[in-house]
Amino acid sequence: MIRFDFLESHGASVAAISGKAEGDCGPNATSADARIAFLRMLGLDGATLVCPRQVHGGAVACASSSDAGKGALGLDNALAEADALITNEPELPMGITVADCVPVFVVADGGRAAGLVHAGRAGIRTEITENTVRSLCSRYTLSSEDLYAIIGPSAGPCCYEVDAEMAADFHAAGYPVHGRNLDLWEANRIQLLRAGVPEQHILVSGICTICSTHFFSYRANHSLERNLAVLAI
Repeated sequence: MIRFDFLESHGASVAAISGKAEGDCGPNATSADARIAFLRMLGLDGATLVCPRQVHGGAVACASSSDAGKGALGLDNALAEADALITNEPELPMGITVADCVPVFVVADGGRAAGLVHAGRAGIRTEITENTVRSLCSRYTLSSEDLYAIIGPSAGPCCYEVDAEMAADFHAAGYPVHGRNLDLWEANRIQLLRAGVPEQHILVSGICTICSTHFFSYRANHSLERNLAVLAI
């Protein structure tokens, strides 16, 4: 587990991601006990967790207090088909599951609102991170200059190789490519900057899930187990 003090010092009550030590915290009902135990470790009520049904798309969903518990125990009652959540509700934990895709955590200074993004290569091409910031600012009347963000553990540019066609597509879109390796971290950082988040307000964890031994990775071992990113204000 990693807790992100940087965001917690700027208004998040909890910003964290589970790892192998916390067990499979994936979206299936069989993983519900691990998810709830992980949230309990963080001082949160796991039964109030809100999760979307992730589809590698560009949709951003808003979570309110009436959504507490949607997706907490499985996907049957997940909030929506979406890959990003935003909220201004205190003590409402949002969650996304990842195993190489990028979790992007965004918090408005003082904990006025927050967004949590599942931003893999498909989501990046739909500009999901940029759209999440713009949705946060529009819905909750925020300035992007007051936002702080962390790009969490995920497939790193050291290891994330794709086919030549996809590498060319990312390059044409203006995102960094090293041979056939994509830099998902920098691609998300670019989107945060485009949306107006100050450069000094963005941190990149720099942890590659493929070559790290502490996180579940689909690329490394084709595991169906997942890490859970959690954000609450």
